[in-house]
Amino acid sequence: MSDRYRVILNDRVLYRPLTGVGHYTRQLLRAFREMSTGELDVQPFLGRYWAAPGPDAASTSSDARGPSSTRWRREAEWMRGLARRACEPPYEMLFRWLTRRFQLYHEPNHIPIATKLPTVTTIHDISVLSHPEWHPDHRVRWYERQFERGRRQSVRFIAASEFTRRELVERLQIPADRIDVTHQAARPEFYRREMLTVHETFRAINMPEQFFLFVGTLEPRKNVSTLLEAHMRLPAPIRRAYPLVLVGAWGWKNEALDSALQAGQAAGDVRVLGYVGNETLACLYSACTALVWPSLYEGFGLPPLEAMACGAPVVVSDVASLPEVVGDAGVRLDPLHVESWTEAMRRMVEDPAWRGQWSEKGLARAATFSWQRCAAQTLETYRRAIG
Repeated sequence: MSDRYRVILNDRVLYRPLTGVGHYTRQLLRAFREMSTGELDVQPFLGRYWAAPGPDAASTSSDARGPSSTRWRREAEWMRGLARRACEPPYEMLFRWLTRRFQLYHEPNHIPIATKLPTVTTIHDISVLSHPEWHPDHRVRWYERQFERGRRQSVRFIAASEFTRRELVERLQIPADRIDVTHQAARPEFYRREMLTVHETFRAINMPEQFFLFVGTLEPRKNVSTLLEAHMRLPAPIRRAYPLVLVGAWGWKNEALDSALQAGQAAGDVRVLGYVGNETLACLYSACTALVWPSLYEGFGLPPLEAMACGAPVVVSDVASLPEVVGDAGVRLDPLHVESWTEAMRRMVEDPAWRGQWSEKGLARAATFSWQRCAAQTLETYRRAIG
């Protein structure tokens, strides 16, 4: 092992409720284990000592309970922030001590720990810098304190998309030749399920057979309020036969959305599931009338890609990285044009042939993305950083 370059990857995100960064980190490490890394010895930091929880277990969180009192959410966020601030200094000291014999450090979550190791940092997006109003105050303060220091520490960057790369060049003046783009892919668990499997899963959670689906944290940039309004404008028979199902954790700055969701749930037009396991989510993707995703900003956009891998037609915003991910395999709309979203949902219901065309296009598009290619490109970034 002495002739191999040792690379340490900070896998702390795997020990929290999993979001996009956690899924990226888990799949990257999985791909490294399944391939030859040549002269590079890539090791997860915490994973060297104990195994991370499974993806479903790690995704279970108190945030999954859906709309609740504003006071409870603020108190919970304050307690989590206090715990983070208390744990951060000892974790960083331990990281620096235990990794001093490595030659390279990869931080997959935007801001690296302060260390003398040459550092590769993955930037998924810079929405905290460009739209701080969309994010919790503690996250904005974290960026204000640490992002510039982490930028100076990093010898190379990995961007989640060409869109993110352009933002790093144009907004932060990072030289383009220091940024590599590695596209993610659908996780292996996401493929089209047989209807028998779907029906068995749906019986356990009392799901209707027809519905529109949204997947993601309920936070401002996901633009769920526009989706609720568009769904509400559907003719009453369609709206009742095709409810809107929301999957994901309850996020932040959503007091107005709370009221709208409660009204929709009371009318029977909206259902909030919170977090669900991968098997259930794959069944939801496989059976939904369409994934409807009006996000205002994405650095990549994994849910539409995984929905396409399961055969779901997708309707997404025509902004940020989403055209890059979906290509011509999905319906792309102005995220704020409510009437367009209503019309697209209505046509998905009334024109099965049209819906089927988008399903087949999505399956073909999703198959062009690969975690093995993402991992191989990441290894090339490591080699450039070391060289």
